[in-house]
Amino acid sequence: MLKKFKLLFQRVLYPLRKKRVYPQKEMTIDESRFLIRETELEDIKALLAVERKVYGEQLPWTKSAFLTELTSAIPHLYLSVTSELQLVGFIGGRIVGNDCHLTNIAVDPEYQGRGIGGKLIDELVKFAIINRCETLSLEVRMSNKDAQRLYRRKGFVSRAVKPAYYDETNEDALDMIKIIEEE
Repeated sequence: MLKKFKLLFQRVLYPLRKKRVYPQKEMTIDESRFLIRETELEDIKALLAVERKVYGEQLPWTKSAFLTELTSAIPHLYLSVTSELQLVGFIGGRIVGNDCHLTNIAVDPEYQGRGIGGKLIDELVKFAIINRCETLSLEVRMSNKDAQRLYRRKGFVSRAVKPAYYDETNEDALDMIKIIEEE
């Protein structure tokens, strides 16, 4: 019975409840055109494919984790970047009090280094400002030096180390925060 209700919710009730908070945008990077738009439930398979390319077989998030986030009543924004209808990157964030927590970000390795991740972070900052957040926070693997450099370029600073934060590898996480100032 619960399974049938979830299916009804996903296919019928959720689309009626969901209102767009992000108008899709086009961007051009190195003469390539990309579309940034809100992530849909139908994108979950593509989100997992990008994660698989980025993280190998160690998927940080499952299908059910994405489903839970995308249908959450907590204020949130999940954006996808597409190139010629192929999903090449995404970001997610949720509002908790006066903080916008960056929950997940990934860019297909073939598209990394073009500024897509930075642009996605900029869009999440705008969402945080609209929602009157004072901070943007995240956790990043201690071994992910490239991501840490990107976050520092975007104004994040280290706050603490969270020991054994990642269940699958027992790796520590670096807790980072950005104080949001309206531009």
